Amino acid sequence: MYEPIRKLASYFRGFQQWPGLDDYRGLLGAHPPIRTLNGKALSIVEQAAKPEDFTEHYAPRIYYSGEIQTRTNNWHDFFQFLTWFIFPRTKAVINSIHIPRARERLDQGEANRSEANHGESRGRRSPIENTLSLFDEGGVVILSSDTSLLDHIRDFEWKKLFWERRDELERNLRCVTFGHAMYEKGLKPYIGMTANAILLHVDQSVIDMELDAQLSWIDEELAGIFSEGSRYTKPRDLSPFPILGMPGWVTENASEAFYDNTQYFRPGRGASRKDSSATAPGVTLPSASMQSSSPEKQALSE
Repeated sequence: MYEPIRKLASYFRGFQQWPGLDDYRGLLGAHPPIRTLNGKALSIVEQAAKPEDFTEHYAPRIYYSGEIQTRTNNWHDFFQFLTWFIFPRTKAVINSIHIPRARERLDQGEANRSEANHGESRGRRSPIENTLSLFDEGGVVILSSDTSLLDHIRDFEWKKLFWERRDELERNLRCVTFGHAMYEKGLKPYIGMTANAILLHVDQSVIDMELDAQLSWIDEELAGIFSEGSRYTKPRDLSPFPILGMPGWVTENASEAFYDNTQYFRPGRGASRKDSSATAPGVTLPSASMQSSSPEKQALSE
């Protein structure tokens, strides 16, 4: 589960306490600049007070200034920071899509207040905002060279996928964690932990890529998909994926009985199948020793 960020996180190996903002800035300085679609280089700043201007809100501030408001001693912000390195193009595209919609919501809220004292302070989030947020927070990308494996996911045939075709998963499928909240949840995995998946049918050569090349390929592919904007416009376009079913991601799933828990491996929405895959040109959860409060003893230390 942590394979995408493991090499990057090794920067913090040996830390005996939480990294400070200057430590985050040091990692940024050791890499080529990461830029928003507005051309601003990313930088790390401390969490600000309640914003007074639209450009001071979290996402707009990233877009307009490149500044990511970051809390220390906070896993959520730590993993958010790392995922910008792994998927810089996709994160920038997602950020840019939010900006005009967030502006519209804020303007709508101001209009509501002017029309009635009890009006909503903000307009409602659009379906595409909800979709992008669900993926940004809890998303995974599932690559497979075998469309029938992806069909099992769409049809909620979990035991067939994870148990009966277990050996084929290793050869023909990759599950790559994208969402920073999913990385955070993985520190203390629990039954019910479900990812929001994008399914991509790919050539076997993509499955067999070295990790860095594969992550770069995924980043470019996702950035193109979200920029085009027609395929993932509402939350139901994402596929629910019980991530703890991935072979080896928790020790309990070495038993067939693990997959008999239909409260977790649910039959779901059944035969209603939207083909959201694209035909386009090994991982473990934290061990018990990774349950402490400092990064070097958790996802950073292996």
